[in-house]
Amino acid sequence: MAQDGFRLPPRLSLKRSLFLLLLACFACSVPRIVVLGDPLSAEEHNDLGVVYELKGMNDLAQKEYSRAAALKKDWHVPLFNLGNLALRGGDLTTAEKNYRNALDLDPQNADVMNNLALTLHEMGRNDEARALIEQALAIECKEEYLDSRRIIFQHP
Repeated sequence: MAQDGFRLPPRLSLKRSLFLLLLACFACSVPRIVVLGDPLSAEEHNDLGVVYELKGMNDLAQKEYSRAAALKKDWHVPLFNLGNLALRGGDLTTAEKNYRNALDLDPQNADVMNNLALTLHEMGRNDEARALIEQALAIECKEEYLDSRRIIFQHP
């Protein structure tokens, strides 16, 4: 039996048939929204922050360091970097907060102690700064720490 082409069943109108055809197409291909997680690790966010900071894009650097700190709450490095960024920007209160948070995570980190000591010195809190730089030097004797000690002890 030869077919003359597509024929609609006698009870279906053309409009209704098109509607059902469209409905069938959409039912088979329901759009789905794909939500991807953050593909970067805390370390990668921190590294990206370093790149932004080197390019002078401090707002973006701050966002990346903050993201790294949020992703890996037990890691002191992004907090240290946030402290450095704040110190260079003249925000001593934020620098101190970030350095102290970094020290809470890594209490024997002499680099953090050194930078916190310089921050405290800038804030006029020289007794705390002196004690902290001496503590950093007791852990490790670096030229940078000796320079910081000279600065802190020369300017009361």
